[in-house]
Amino acid sequence: MSDYLLIMVSLAVASIGVITWQHSIRADLIRARRRWLQASLLLAAGMLVEGRLFGWGPLQMSVGPAITTAGITLQLMVIARLIGMRPPGWLWLAVGAYAGLDYWIPWQTLQMALDAAEIPVLYLAAAWLYQQAERQVCRNRFSPTALLFLIGALLYIWRDGADMWRHLHGLPVLPHPQDGMHHLALTVAAAAQVCGAVGFLNIALQRQNSRLQDAANIDPLTAAGNRRALQYWLNTLDASTQRVCVVMLDIDHFKSINDRFGHPAGDAVLQMLAAVLNNGVRGNDLLIRYGGEEFCLVMPDTSAEVGFAVAERLRQQFNQLQPLPSHPELRCSFSAGVCEWQCRQQDFATAQQKADQALYQAKQGGRNQVCRL
Repeated sequence: MSDYLLIMVSLAVASIGVITWQHSIRADLIRARRRWLQASLLLAAGMLVEGRLFGWGPLQMSVGPAITTAGITLQLMVIARLIGMRPPGWLWLAVGAYAGLDYWIPWQTLQMALDAAEIPVLYLAAAWLYQQAERQVCRNRFSPTALLFLIGALLYIWRDGADMWRHLHGLPVLPHPQDGMHHLALTVAAAAQVCGAVGFLNIALQRQNSRLQDAANIDPLTAAGNRRALQYWLNTLDASTQRVCVVMLDIDHFKSINDRFGHPAGDAVLQMLAAVLNNGVRGNDLLIRYGGEEFCLVMPDTSAEVGFAVAERLRQQFNQLQPLPSHPELRCSFSAGVCEWQCRQQDFATAQQKADQALYQAKQGGRNQVCRL
């Protein structure tokens, strides 16, 4: 007897995959979109075979679960790669082979146990991946998709656990098309697939938006922020912040470095300075390439005394480096001016102007030093 519910779910999965592809056609993650469509069609094909649309026999009982689990695994690999994980490309084939071969295990109890573990393990993995993706990419603390996959995993465990209990007690196992728990599990699985497709589309579009924001707010040479990033930081500054240490710094004799060694050498010096500054401050501090060889460092909830000490430490560290391995004799330095911005008493432009005045004093005083106003 055909499992018509499973057949309907498979058609829904295929339709959702095509719709997701169509509505994400303008997204830049082409490989991810193609993989998602392939996974959805693969999953739908496996469910059609499991639904006995093409008859039922040993071959279908092996091939159907193999294709189904391979499709689910491929979907999970797409989500994993969207959040920076790198699962091996052959993983979906290995999982599919496992699901197809366990049918041929001669010991029925072991075969049933292995078969019962397939979907719950994949659904638990899906719940974890969607929760991580929603948190990292979409900045959501809670993922309804993760909850649906978790519920689906529990329902499949209940369904297959009941089958195992009947088998161990010598009772006949109820065919899935006649099992109410099977219908409930499939219904939740279908809902999870719908939410999963919408979740994938949302994650892909959020990734695209993040890339566009990075392109607009990050200096491509040094990976520091630009003036647009500084303005955004000021607009979103926490109202509880009372003071911010502002440091303006400038590479000493930078023009002579370009003239003597060439602009690629100057670029290498800029990149090294940005690396030193980024690695030497806190995660909530902001580094801005303000223009040319000039940088601005803003450190919230930091006094001028602490900011001065940080700038001095960074100055000494940068001064000891060799930015050009082919010219070990070259040593670079920067001058810096430090000012404390009282956020509720003055605007940022005033504090930045004072930090510039301190920077000018450092330049006038012989360079390679930090001054404070």
